[in-house]
Amino acid sequence: GDVYKRQGDNDGVYENFLTAVDLEARRFVVSREGPTEVPQSYLRDGDALTRITDNQNYATDLVSAERHTFMIRRTDGFEYRVQVTLPNDFRAGEARPAMFWFYPREYTSQEDYLESLRTYNRNSFPRFGTRSIEYLIREGYVIVQPDLPIVGPEMDYRNDNYVRDLRNGLASVIDTVAARGWVDRHRLGIGGHSYGAFGTANAMINTPFFKAGIAGDGNYNRTLTPLSFQSERRIFWEAPHVYTDMSPFFRADDMTGALLMYHGLFDQNVGTFPIHSPRMYHALNGLGKDAAMYLYPWEDHGPQAKETLLDLWA
Repeated sequence: GDVYKRQGDNDGVYENFLTAVDLEARRFVVSREGPTEVPQSYLRDGDALTRITDNQNYATDLVSAERHTFMIRRTDGFEYRVQVTLPNDFRAGEARPAMFWFYPREYTSQEDYLESLRTYNRNSFPRFGTRSIEYLIREGYVIVQPDLPIVGPEMDYRNDNYVRDLRNGLASVIDTVAARGWVDRHRLGIGGHSYGAFGTANAMINTPFFKAGIAGDGNYNRTLTPLSFQSERRIFWEAPHVYTDMSPFFRADDMTGALLMYHGLFDQNVGTFPIHSPRMYHALNGLGKDAAMYLYPWEDHGPQAKETLLDLWA
């Protein structure tokens, strides 16, 4: 069910302490916000509140969009969360093209995963950054942002299930959102940044679901990070099968759909050195796959410059 459903009326306010003005007199500056209420700073004098900022909501259509956050069950019984954002002109029953955006994470159990949900604040104001995929609702896309748990009974062996959990997790999400009449399962794209880019390439190689992908500042060959990666603590020589099975580069010939890669040429993240994207692109291009690559000068692990961001969105 929609245990995290949040849309329409403001059903609560989140107040956060910012600074003390006078502790003894109980005078503080606090921030208050809600699902449709932009954060504002207030002077709290006991129970009295005086607003001292006039922040504006510059993405009213994104904030007011119908948003569903709920739990689904994978074929192995594991439950995890997905958020779906519908375009403002969406009509019930019309299946739209969808864009998935995700970042796989590793867990040891269902309880371990549920523990991570305790930080979810249902009364927070939706925040959109320069690369927030929700902007695509303006182009008519349904946005699907699933948690993608990779689960293993022991900390050191979770990634043995990476490909299986990635494939089964995405399949269950697609089945669920398609059954609700929100998306056309034959018009799906997927994307992510960093480890999400890695997951994007893997999704397009290990599943037949996606027509196109966007992968930013990714790693596509885990043997180039042989002394562990992400939460994987085994080194390459202890578990070579994990490093090769999880590397999209080694199965580039199985890529389905068109992949767009972007990468900052000054990416200093040890796991996503800029060599990854050109090597993956050369492989895909040589194999006759549909691929494009944009390398951005002076950018680190994620674009910052106005020129880069405008180019990326274009």
